[in-house]
Amino acid sequence: MIVVATDDTGIDAMMTRLAEHSTDVLSPGGSSRLILVSVDDPWEEERLSAALRRDGAVAVVRPDSGPRLEAWRTHTEPVVFGDRLSICFAWSEHARDALSGLVELGTGGFGNGQHPATRLMIDQLLDRVRGGEHVLDVGCGSGVLGLCALRLGAAQFVGVDLKPEAVEATIRNAALNGVAEHVEATAESLHTLDGPFDIVLANVGRQAVVDLAPDLVRLVAGGGWLAISGISPPQCELAAGFLRPLVEIDRSTSGEWATLVMANRD
Repeated sequence: MIVVATDDTGIDAMMTRLAEHSTDVLSPGGSSRLILVSVDDPWEEERLSAALRRDGAVAVVRPDSGPRLEAWRTHTEPVVFGDRLSICFAWSEHARDALSGLVELGTGGFGNGQHPATRLMIDQLLDRVRGGEHVLDVGCGSGVLGLCALRLGAAQFVGVDLKPEAVEATIRNAALNGVAEHVEATAESLHTLDGPFDIVLANVGRQAVVDLAPDLVRLVAGGGWLAISGISPPQCELAAGFLRPLVEIDRSTSGEWATLVMANRD
């Protein structure tokens, strides 16, 4: 089975494209539409889903039935953060109508809100975004953190990642969520980037924080803040030392993961 995610403006064209296959349409909420495409040959299933993705569609192969399908449905449950924000795969069959501040993610890129380090960063956004901020996400992956910031009221988001596929995923996800005009993404080195930014996010791990520390500090605007994650609780002190003269204002942990928040008091 192939699941193709589209909306009520694109479904007619996609149904025409898939006319030779047996299909069913689900409406998980709002304008979202899911086309379930039955393909008997596994090789053809993979070929067709890959061809659809090359053409810009959100298309994935899912199990047809049994325990693997149940596991799939569990994995694609929306991640909900209180009553203000939620994250959901575009191909999820779960209902969307009751989800607030929905961010939908397509294929490609890393980060869907399920990893503890990502959740810690999103919790900081929930606490600290006031509205109108310019946000930089270093190691943007799928763009999930920047997109969450926009949903919470930030004005602009710039994503930086060394992997071209992450840059492409961030741009696609911005379009998927209707915020493409507020998003830029690049694979260029951080030191080439002009700032400053009100919020800098770096869920990149200890060594990357150490390597990038001068630019991370440089890019935080006066009165702004930096949040880093992908580190362990014992690594917080070391990381904070490399990020001076920024001042620690918060840290949070979840098991073996920690997030450190540093502010520019200038």
